[in-house]
Order: sequence, then structure tokens, then C-alpha cells
Amino acid sequence: MKEKITWSDFVEEYILEKRLRTASEWSYRKVCGNFYNYLGPSVLPVDVTRRHALSWRKNVLKIERRQEATWNNKASHMNALYNYAMKRKLFEIKENPFSETKVKAGKKKKKTMRQTQISHAYRVMEAREEEELRLGVLASRNALFPAWFWLTMLDTLYYTGMRQNQLLHLRVGDIFLDENIIRLGNEGSKNHHEYALPVVSYLKPRLELILKKAGERGLKKNDLLFNIPVFTGKNENITEDMGSPPVRSFFRRLSRECGFTVTSHRFRHTLATEMMRRPEQNLYITRNVLGHSSMVSTLEYVERDLDAERMVLEKQFAALKRNKKINSEDEEG
Repeated sequence: MKEKITWSDFVEEYILEKRLRTASEWSYRKVCGNFYNYLGPSVLPVDVTRRHALSWRKNVLKIERRQEATWNNKASHMNALYNYAMKRKLFEIKENPFSETKVKAGKKKKKTMRQTQISHAYRVMEAREEEELRLGVLASRNALFPAWFWLTMLDTLYYTGMRQNQLLHLRVGDIFLDENIIRLGNEGSKNHHEYALPVVSYLKPRLELILKKAGERGLKKNDLLFNIPVFTGKNENITEDMGSPPVRSFFRRLSRECGFTVTSHRFRHTLATEMMRRPEQNLYITRNVLGHSSMVSTLEYVERDLDAERMVLEKQFAALKRNKKINSEDEEG
């Protein structure tokens, strides 16, 4: 009798077959682990029924009170795993238990930051940078150290709108300051597309600084640029997926210092939202900057401009009032 495949073997078999990014591999393992913890050790992949999937959905949405988008993410991962199992005949099942288990998710407003919040975050980091310059080796070392590095990262996110994963995949040779261009490779791109972004004048000084320091540390063109351990001296022998833990720690600490949430994606959303206040002028440019394949994704950043709507209504009613007054005067005359 064929031995039943375990959850661990199931997800690892899928990862081995597919060409996934490190972050995606982590996601599949996490979701699969969540489902295993919910089911308990007695239920193996081949034993899962649609009832198991729907029961888990109810638990996630009703008991854990998670968002619909969270469940849909889990369902997508598990649906892909079971489609793979059926295609490769890893075990015998009649139907994919996660087929059509997604729920309709309400459209939420993109999370952005106000310009006052961005300015405050910069003031916090610039104060840290001044302190480190003043105290040297005596400066405190926490998740915000070294400040010059994190300020360079903030500038790059703020002035380009690139994703965090794209930033972490930037290599020394991807920066062309003589041409004012940053090349984004397909390895860090969500849609696997390679494209370029312009370098604005406000970003250039920080990029010059990090490239100078990278050269001093012997980094070559193919080496990762935003590689924090290289600049702290803690551990230079690291893998290419190093970035997430120190970056998460940085944003967590900065958010605590600021008193509001600061994330890499909020910089991206903020830039896109600001550009899309005038979609008739900036739609195509915004799409290119964000690296979207579809214009539909870019249009999600168009928000209602209540001030503009108010002005239109003011003009409309002013015209109506004028016409009413003219008509009234004509009747009296």
C-alpha cells in the first residue's frame, strides 16, 4: 500500500516543482502549516474534504475574525497545492477541496501617509543621523542604526515608488547615476518584468553615498546594494533573502518612534495616490513608475477629490442661482 504523503512533503514537493521566490516559498509553508495546525496531526493531505476547507474558512473569518482578503490568500495557496497534487497524481482525490472557496472581499482604501507624517519620519531619522555623526562609536545601536543607510532606503522608496522586494534585489550595477536611471530586474518584480525608473535630483545624493560606501567595502557590480549587514559589519556571509528581518525591525522601530505606522508599501501607495490626483495627465506615467502590467491596477489609486467635487457643485449651483435670478427679473419686467 502506498504511504500517504505528509504535509511537509506535500508543500516541499510543490516548491521543488515550481520556480518560486524565497518569500513565496515562505508563504506556502506558512499557509500549509496554518492548515495543519487547524486540522491536527491525524488528517493528512489525502484525507482533506471540502468540508474541512469550508470549516477552516469559517474558523478564519468568524472565530479568528480575519479579513476576507486574508482568507482568500490562504485559499489561493491551498488551491494551487491541490491543483498540483491532482495534476501530478501525488494522491487520489476526486475534486480540489479548495476550489471556489474564496469570498467576496470589500474594496479597502489604499493605506497612505500624510505629508506631515512623512516629514516627521524623516525628522526622526535625520536626528538619529546627527546623533551618530556627533557621538561616533558611542552612538546607541538599535534597529535604526546606521541612520544614513535607512535614510537612503527611505529616499529610494519615497522618490521611486518601488516595492520593498525590488529594493532588496537591487545590485550595485543596477544604479546608473550618469544616466539618472535605476534598473529593476525581474527577480524582484511581482510580475517578473524588468524595467527602469528615473532618478530624481532629490534621490541622487543618497545613492551616491551608498555607492561610495559599497565601493569602500569591496562590493562588486553583481553584489546586493541594500545589504544592511555589509554596512554594520555584523555578518557579511549572508544569503540573498537576508533583507526582510532587519527591514521589518527598522519599520517596526520607526513606527514606534513616530507614533504611527510606517511601511515601505505606504510610501509606494502615497506616491501613486498623489500622482493619480490628476489621472488625465499622469495615468500612463504612474503605470510605468509602478511597473503595472494592467492599467486597471493603476486606476485603483484614483481617489475621490472632495475639494474638486465641491468646486464643481459650487459652479453648478452658482449658475442655477444666476439663471433663477435672471428668469425672475424677466418675469417682473
